Amino acid sequence: MLVNARNTSFLFSLTLSISLNAALPELSSLEPLEFDEDAQRLVARGDARLDFDNTRIRADRITYYQDYALADADGNVVISRDGGRLITERLSFDANDSIFSVDYLRTGQWPYYVTGVSAGGTTQNTTVQGATVYYGNPSKFGLSVSSDEIRYVNDENEGEYVSMDGATFRVGSVPVFYLPGYRHYLSSAPYMVDANAGSDGELGYYLQTTTLFPVASWLRAGVNLDYYSQRGVLAGPTAQYAYNSAQQSIVGALSTGAINDTGSDSERDLDSLGNQIESQRGFAEWRHKHHIGERFTATASVSYWSDSEVTRDFRDDIFDDNERPDTFAEAVYAGDNYLLSAFGRFRPNDFQLVQERSPEVRLDILPIPIFNTGAYQRASFSYAQLREDFDQNAPTIGVESEADRFDLTYRIERPILLSDWLTLTPLAGARLTQYDNQQIDNYFRPSALSPLEDSFNREIYELGFDLEARAYASYPTTNKTWDIDGLRHLVRPILRYRYYSDPDDVNEIATIDREVFDLQRPLLDLSDLRNVDQINETHLVRLGVENLFQTRAKGYGSRTLAALNFYQDILFEKELRYDGDEEDTFNATWVELVLTPAPWLKFDLASRFKTETLSLEELRTRTTLKSGEIWEIGLSTDLLNQQIDQYRLDFIYRINERYSFLSDVDFDADTGDFTKIRVGLRTRIGNTWELVYALTFREGAQRESDVEFQIQLSLAGDE
Repeated sequence: MLVNARNTSFLFSLTLSISLNAALPELSSLEPLEFDEDAQRLVARGDARLDFDNTRIRADRITYYQDYALADADGNVVISRDGGRLITERLSFDANDSIFSVDYLRTGQWPYYVTGVSAGGTTQNTTVQGATVYYGNPSKFGLSVSSDEIRYVNDENEGEYVSMDGATFRVGSVPVFYLPGYRHYLSSAPYMVDANAGSDGELGYYLQTTTLFPVASWLRAGVNLDYYSQRGVLAGPTAQYAYNSAQQSIVGALSTGAINDTGSDSERDLDSLGNQIESQRGFAEWRHKHHIGERFTATASVSYWSDSEVTRDFRDDIFDDNERPDTFAEAVYAGDNYLLSAFGRFRPNDFQLVQERSPEVRLDILPIPIFNTGAYQRASFSYAQLREDFDQNAPTIGVESEADRFDLTYRIERPILLSDWLTLTPLAGARLTQYDNQQIDNYFRPSALSPLEDSFNREIYELGFDLEARAYASYPTTNKTWDIDGLRHLVRPILRYRYYSDPDDVNEIATIDREVFDLQRPLLDLSDLRNVDQINETHLVRLGVENLFQTRAKGYGSRTLAALNFYQDILFEKELRYDGDEEDTFNATWVELVLTPAPWLKFDLASRFKTETLSLEELRTRTTLKSGEIWEIGLSTDLLNQQIDQYRLDFIYRINERYSFLSDVDFDADTGDFTKIRVGLRTRIGNTWELVYALTFREGAQRESDVEFQIQLSLAGDE
């Protein structure tokens, strides 16, 4: 009997669908199906298809044995499932046991692709004969590993991986190394290969390499290995790990390096304290994050440097990201309405002055209502062992500062809705601090003061209020250029008043947690201040107006076009500024602007004015323009009155789909010098490698050479 599987009579369709549904798969083709009723065999030709369990098999010819749930496919066989595809010449498949065998196969999903002479097994355990696994699309310079036999395993505990005996690794068709046994976890991060070569007047000819290879489903490990013709060899292990389960998640990274610096004393020069840098140098950078359930989080960051300049000399990417390394560890448990934490800050580097905590234990009670009064209260309690050692920074100081500090904060506030658009929130708070086992060198105390007492109590009280108004307006504005579909303006005028009482006898405190140079808007709430040991009497009002402009987003929600904020501080109690002058009553005006009217334009501005003279004291801006995928240009400014006046321009131009031109320029307006000019060309080798040629010119650099040529090779798309 011959029937057309896509144009059948109603009766036969019903009969056939019942029999096929019993065996699960569904068979169809452009040409009529051939059905042998005695053998219960179906033969489909011409774009034949067999569908079952989200899987589709297509071939020139498919034979299906209904009683045994067996299928044979021949000619241009394509198997599709869950976004993946396998191409082969012949397939035999047992639908009951999900066992299959194929010949001459090609399959994979980005970034892995596999070819083989034959394969067989199940979806959980497959063996491929004469196999090659490619990282990225197969290409002339692509990475691959081949073996006589590769085993694919999908294990419930270990995840997906491939293992092989006798693995040969190749770049293109050229073998580069061999392993007698190799296992690769498909869920793990891919390979990382980063090579950086060039010529530098301080280092000579150099080659910097970083490699990472998957060694477990959650871990990839490798090595930093560098050669500097004038300095020697730097080497150290590297690792990255990421583990996720229903109960916990862990992520982290390690990067290390050690070198016997053969440069002369003058080439190694002095560290940030003016001390001669020794020849034995090294660094270790470790970052770690651990979540257990929804309650517990642990974070660690360790930065050990043998001297203040080691990463600047040999790994400037680390130095540029973190010029002042910090080492700390923290564990936090989040309760229903509280946070319990332990925080430690340590000093592994002798060239740094660090306010150490070993440790600080803290309980934060989040805002909770006070019965039905409409008021809310919050509190915190902490105990910290503080220590600060000046031995390297100031050798004349013989005694390190230290103290045990108990700190209690409490705050109560009551929001009052004056109208639908106006809210007044009076507040009051206190900060009670107890110091024990205090010790500080007399170098920091005027001779007229008596020696520091072992214990001291301090009380500071806070009064204030927040007054906030809210308003909005909508306009039927449209603009195709900026993709504006309606405009909404939200405005929030604010007035914040704060008064902190005068702390008694501040000279009786071992001042370790001090004020630091910071040009951001000062924090207002007493309980938020981190300069616990140096809190001064404060009396101020902050006025502000916050504006938000939005339009409809395509699909759903809204899109922010711009944000414009103004703030003004009025001081009734004045201190000294960072430059030594007394603060003005109208202390500072802050203006902050963010513009994102279109995907191709973004502008950020943060500025601070000296209000009484309207002189600009600080300005930071960033403007970015894009032309699709053709070019991108960015301009940054960084101005601090009488301190910094610098500009940066960076530009990327895509010449074609393979080549891009890169450039960035740094200019110092105070000296009139272009402090750094970098030009480069980025290209791709096949679909696997990214290559950058760069030439850098510097002016007035302290440790870097005036001219540097660099070639950087990395896996395309690797981060």
